[in-house]
Amino acid sequence: MSIPVIFDPCQPVARMAAPGGRVRTPGYNQRQRRSTILATIRRLLMEDGLEGVTVRRIAEQSGHAVQTIYNLVGPRDHAIGEAINEYAIYVNLTATPDPFDPEVPAAMLDRELASIRINPEFSRNVCRIYFSDARQIFYDFREQQIKTMHRFLMQQQRSGVVRSDISARFLAEQLMLFLGATCVEWADRGLDFEELRERLCGGYETIMASALCRGDLRFGRGDAGALPTVPDSRYA
Repeated sequence: MSIPVIFDPCQPVARMAAPGGRVRTPGYNQRQRRSTILATIRRLLMEDGLEGVTVRRIAEQSGHAVQTIYNLVGPRDHAIGEAINEYAIYVNLTATPDPFDPEVPAAMLDRELASIRINPEFSRNVCRIYFSDARQIFYDFREQQIKTMHRFLMQQQRSGVVRSDISARFLAEQLMLFLGATCVEWADRGLDFEELRERLCGGYETIMASALCRGDLRFGRGDAGALPTVPDSRYA
């Protein structure tokens, strides 16, 4: 069963509660507090941009002491990167990644596009970090994306979806560099969502076409008023 799709960066990405009322693990409350803090960071980033995210404001609006912020999520720039990465991982998980399914890269892009369409200001402010003095946050986040995609592509390689003679690391870099550059231009130039979707779908299709053992992958170009679609209805 797929994870419920709730694209709201301002909500904590909480772990499921233990079924049957079983005793929670010792670290449960700490994980909950951490998730609440990261959600607060994303809300501040969406509403006020990078300049509006300070440790003091995070503490005030999350209801936790400044020292708790440092203990659970680290210094300001590191915490911002953690907040963005946590939400990005959640968005990708809603595509129910399956290394045996060649359509999953398309589904992951569709979920990313759905999140951007629903929360454009959050996505724009994340991209605008690239133009700030704290651009290392952007680079660190992109490296995390590359590592995550690399691991998944290696699984697809082992399952026979991606060609064995392809460098999974290089392919992951191509995909994430293209995604990052295209989204940064979208945010900086104020392009509309439809243009962003066409560029991303076309680019991903081109990059992935020669890497798959089967060359029939098509990236979603669904209706703008709904979640982008892919050939497999499981991801609708």
